[in-house]
Amino acid sequence: MRLRKFRVQAFRCIHDSGDVVVGDLAAFVGRNESGKTTILQALTLLNKQEVVSDLDLCDEMTERLKSEIRVVEGDFELNHDETEIIKEKFPDLELKRLKIFRTNKNPEIQYDFGDAKIDEKEDENLEHWQDITKQISAFVESIPNYVSKKLNTNFFAGSTLNSKKTIQAELDEFDNSIQSIATDEQQILSEWEKTYTNLVKSIGKISMDDTKSDALKKFIAESLHPRFVYFSDYKKILGNINLAEYIKETENEASAGIEYIEGFDRAETVRNLLYLAELDIEQLEKMKNSPSKLIKFLSAASKNLTQRLNPSWKGEAINVELRLNPGNILSVVLSDVHRDGTITNTGLLNRRAEGFKWTFSFIVNFAAETQKAELKEAILLLDEPARNLHPTQQMGISDLLKNLAGSNQVLYATHSPFMIFDYTPGNLLVVELDKKKHLSKIFYDYWKADDATLTPILYGLSKGLVDSITTREVGFNSRPLIIVETMSDTMYLNAFDKFLQDPNISMNPLNIVPAYSKNSVLPLSLFYHNHGYNTFVLLDNDYESNQTASQLKNNKFSETQIIFFEIDGKLLQSIEDYMMPEDYLYAVNQTYEIKLRREGYTSLTKEEVLIHGKKGIVENLKSVWNDHSEDDWDEFDKEEVCRYICGKIALNDTSFLTEKTRDSIRNLYRLIAERIRQYQNTTPMEEF
Repeated sequence: MRLRKFRVQAFRCIHDSGDVVVGDLAAFVGRNESGKTTILQALTLLNKQEVVSDLDLCDEMTERLKSEIRVVEGDFELNHDETEIIKEKFPDLELKRLKIFRTNKNPEIQYDFGDAKIDEKEDENLEHWQDITKQISAFVESIPNYVSKKLNTNFFAGSTLNSKKTIQAELDEFDNSIQSIATDEQQILSEWEKTYTNLVKSIGKISMDDTKSDALKKFIAESLHPRFVYFSDYKKILGNINLAEYIKETENEASAGIEYIEGFDRAETVRNLLYLAELDIEQLEKMKNSPSKLIKFLSAASKNLTQRLNPSWKGEAINVELRLNPGNILSVVLSDVHRDGTITNTGLLNRRAEGFKWTFSFIVNFAAETQKAELKEAILLLDEPARNLHPTQQMGISDLLKNLAGSNQVLYATHSPFMIFDYTPGNLLVVELDKKKHLSKIFYDYWKADDATLTPILYGLSKGLVDSITTREVGFNSRPLIIVETMSDTMYLNAFDKFLQDPNISMNPLNIVPAYSKNSVLPLSLFYHNHGYNTFVLLDNDYESNQTASQLKNNKFSETQIIFFEIDGKLLQSIEDYMMPEDYLYAVNQTYEIKLRREGYTSLTKEEVLIHGKKGIVENLKSVWNDHSEDDWDEFDKEEVCRYICGKIALNDTSFLTEKTRDSIRNLYRLIAERIRQYQNTTPMEEF
């Protein structure tokens, strides 16, 4: 069964998640304490053995909780085999989907079969306990009274027995009584033999329920009910296993865990390691006195372990060797196996980096748990997997999860951009917390998330760009690349290109890369420059930008490559100053008129703004906003204005931008083009 949709209500910080669609490999992304873990733990309530604790129910929903509500509900899709199994048991029924839920009032798991037509009235076609009792009663009534009165008929004359095993046991007991009482009554024994044979067949088909619906629910509960497995504590193995302590732990003789040579390992991880190796401790003990047999035994176990782990290992293969050392210490020795067949870096697992040990232990646990029969096709819930690993190792774990999704549905919580690799709605879900109400909401249209929540998603979306940069696939020794300080600079340059509609000065042949912050300009510029890109840097005219320019010159950037905003040799403070003040203020007023109406905002004029005497229109507006700090104006957000202007240009609604602004912006593109031309003329062709 695969979970296709779920809903959580009144559980901890979730009032109502609404219907949440999930795929086979679904990532829940959100800030810390947004409710990601709560979602996963809520889903575990769909396991048969779980219970809903009153402490987990929302205090804010007291009134609603007076009535019965579905705390968690899952909509499941059955696979072909499951559908056929049900059809074999219930020939008239074709069930492809069902809902499983748990309420705040009923401790039992419940089922909802939707539109499937299942009779709720007593089903005459089902075998019931009553059918068994009728056959036995008819037999007893058919035999002579002197025999029947010696038989104990209480077991079928009383209440319904609760299981098939109990019925069979009671029937066998009744059979023994007849065989003993009617030893000399061949006719009676012959008739009973026929009856007994029919009764045994009936028990195999019997339903302990009164209706087909009840029978179906019981059958699914016993045979097909999905299992949710929650992982949050990824137990690390160090490398030296004290087998004596391990045996004590497995026998529940150790009180505080297993003490190993280098710290504390967990029996669970060790058990999984031995499971993958197919290593039996008792057999190992028997071979200690036979070195040749021991070597062969450990060699086979090592081979099993290596073969089972490598398919999930990212990068070059590893070789795992198990060695038995004095003191009954089983050591895990690893080697790197390179593509040319050479083997290097042989040594104990504990000597590897922490990230490597974590990855190894994670794969051991998952490879073992998912190969065990009870976890095959289970729905796996992972809370922050690979959270402490290097990005490349996180990407390796993501490959493992992709592989697992073939046999197991995998739902996991993360805030790492390297663990986000599928942006399909249903495979990427956002979890946000309303801090005022302390309530979580879940949605899959992640582009509507707040900026902080979007951060890992945006970084994840940029992985392709990063990969292309590091592999020299974009712009290498070809198109010039321009580093700008902010995202708004990038948006303006792209929008102004469309606004000018001048093919002679178009920016389309250029790569524009935002640094997002001024302190990122230097390292980003050096990275591109040192990797062979023809890099130019476009800067504001302020203290930080001038410091960056000096540092760039010290790192072999020419003055030609460092471009300040200017017109005819006059420096401008920022890209916004290429627009006429009246034009820019129109956009400011349109952006803030509605937003700040309650705070007494009125349209600003050029005179009201420039009176502050700051350099550049943006700095003057910041001063205006500062004057209104007590009026809840917050801070002036030039990004908001940028989005308004660029949005208007995208819609070809540019009537507010005058011809003077158009001419001014044209100067910027000419400046950039001239600098590129100068650089080309002074740089050898092989370097460009």
